[in-house]
Amino acid sequence: MVIGDRVSRLWNAANFLCRQNLVKGKAVPSYAKLCSILKTDENYRFLPSDIAQEVLKKLSKAWTSYFRLVKLQKSGKPMDRPGLPRYRKDRKTGKRPFDFIPIKSLRTYSLSGGIFSITLPSDLRNGRLCIGCKGILRYRGILKTCELKYDRARTRWYAHITVEISKPRRKQKPVKYASGDIGAKRAIAVVIEGSKIAHVFSARELWKDYKYWTRRIAREQSRLSAQGLKTSRQLKRLYRMRKLRVEHGLEALARKVALILKREKVTHFAVGYPKGCREEMQFGKNNALVHNFWSFDRVLNILEKHCTRRDIELKRVDEQATSDVCNMCGKEVKRPVRSVVVCPEHGRYHADVNAAINILLKNTPGYGDGVKATPAWVTHEWNKHLWLPRARSLRYVSQVLQ
Repeated sequence: MVIGDRVSRLWNAANFLCRQNLVKGKAVPSYAKLCSILKTDENYRFLPSDIAQEVLKKLSKAWTSYFRLVKLQKSGKPMDRPGLPRYRKDRKTGKRPFDFIPIKSLRTYSLSGGIFSITLPSDLRNGRLCIGCKGILRYRGILKTCELKYDRARTRWYAHITVEISKPRRKQKPVKYASGDIGAKRAIAVVIEGSKIAHVFSARELWKDYKYWTRRIAREQSRLSAQGLKTSRQLKRLYRMRKLRVEHGLEALARKVALILKREKVTHFAVGYPKGCREEMQFGKNNALVHNFWSFDRVLNILEKHCTRRDIELKRVDEQATSDVCNMCGKEVKRPVRSVVVCPEHGRYHADVNAAINILLKNTPGYGDGVKATPAWVTHEWNKHLWLPRARSLRYVSQVLQ
């Protein structure tokens, strides 16, 4: 707690200096300039050098981001007004938070055998503080920067460590393509080159789980409001639980997709980014969920992480007009409901599978102008733990393939 409080003190002192220069019309000090100016300041000297330097680097990046946003706003890009980097202080209580400790390098921290150690300031104790920890490192490589963050809901500290890994040498193997069309209620539809089966992942149960925890949050907020309170530890835990369950569902989804692609020996995976999808969706009174909960960039980042682990190259492509034409004849299709497209020549089939096939045709060299037949599809559902194929969907696929 003492180190976290000193981090906030140094951040506030450096941020005050930057703000004063901005008000006076002077240049905001760079990272190197801040280190030079504050090197003799007591807020800097009361921290290990690796921690103090990383705090100033974080602040310098925050100011760089602010000026970049101001430049974008002046260029005419529609966006909210950029805000200055804030002070680390709770306005209601007047106290400085202690929940963040950035560390620059391994000179100041170490992790080995379930023991996390950190260098202490010289005025507290000469040596290092050793703490037992749980968890494993998912990646093996060179440990770089570390950020210690305190979770007030769980009253625990978490270490977020950056690991530099060497890029593995890719084995020479036949090139094979697959494509994906991501959305909201149907998280992703996957089509594989040469496969007679497509895979559609329905996010309906994931949405239901999100709404369940949203209702629990609303009940807790009503209870607090009746007592004249605005927040509680229980409310924070409910918010965290909702977030973690969504992330767990997305991680499991990406892992399932990557395993399917690896089983089919896919080397290149093209995924269309759905521009404007959230604006077009209509979920009634819950339409706000589309904007607040479903981040397509987040889904793509998780997919890319799992594909990289399995030596599959993921590429983000434009999916414009892929849902408007038939994948077999190229004629314009009608869309009576969102999940169905109707071709005047080839009839009805799944809209997301049609879009995924069109993405595959556009991004696969030498694949041809169209496909002979739309593949059958298996629908996978979320059971709050795994993505499993729907039994009715499996029966349908087996009948089609026969």
